[in-house]
Amino acid sequence: MNLSTLIITKRMRKFISKLITKIKGELLKNNIFVEKTTSKNDLENFILNFKKKYISCNLIRIGARGDGGYLLPNNLDDVDYCFSPGVSSLFEFEKELSDSYNIKSFMADGSVEGPQINENNFQFIKKFITSKTNENNITLSEWVKKSIGNDPGNKILQMDIEGDEYDVLNYEDKDLLSSFSILIIEFHDFHKLFDAKFFKNLNSIFNKIFDNFSICHVHPNNCCGLAENKNIQAPKVLEITFLRNDLISKFRNNSNIDLPHKLDKKNVEKNKEIKMPEIWWKN
Repeated sequence: MNLSTLIITKRMRKFISKLITKIKGELLKNNIFVEKTTSKNDLENFILNFKKKYISCNLIRIGARGDGGYLLPNNLDDVDYCFSPGVSSLFEFEKELSDSYNIKSFMADGSVEGPQINENNFQFIKKFITSKTNENNITLSEWVKKSIGNDPGNKILQMDIEGDEYDVLNYEDKDLLSSFSILIIEFHDFHKLFDAKFFKNLNSIFNKIFDNFSICHVHPNNCCGLAENKNIQAPKVLEITFLRNDLISKFRNNSNIDLPHKLDKKNVEKNKEIKMPEIWWKN
């Protein structure tokens, strides 16, 4: 094989590889999986563990009426800091924390210039939160350290970083996560749990979180609908509020879980609301 033929062959392989990746992505958008799918037994065990870790708590809503508003236990009088990676153009959540509870919010997003208001309790950096630190990125643990050092003040995490949450949560250890009293995380492409390779990482991340946290609320983002595999439905984008286990006794109630919660609002007003499939929460 001469050099020109070798170059053409390499280019062709690269083209085919990109084409296959693109085709897989398009198929996945339509809930068609071409990778090895997760076994039904693994899916059922994951959902069972998810449901076991779901507790009923007294909740309040903070932030916007639609997208950018979240439900969480009202421990905010004891909170000093909020870390909000992925603010985009939405900051109603952080504004209410400042106005009502005098909580300082550290915000990070490499895609925007930051909140266009003068707010003493806002501190913004134009960086993406990822698993590495360089000119455009910073890890969650390093960001926290640079922001407050060893300050023992109570803090919460509200993270919406368009899919990078898996990279971040896989990288950070459970000690860093457990330094927050509440985690509010939007999980993108959550329906990829039907992909065996993705599921393995997802399951590991949730097991790490469950070491110190329980679920106190879930809300499917109605931007993107549900996916189904093996007669199991899952939201494509899912907001989850986790409460650290040492705080459960303070906020837990004896009510049955019922979704959607009365304080839930649609993320996208024009879209039909999505109800969390009962297999994930109903006993």
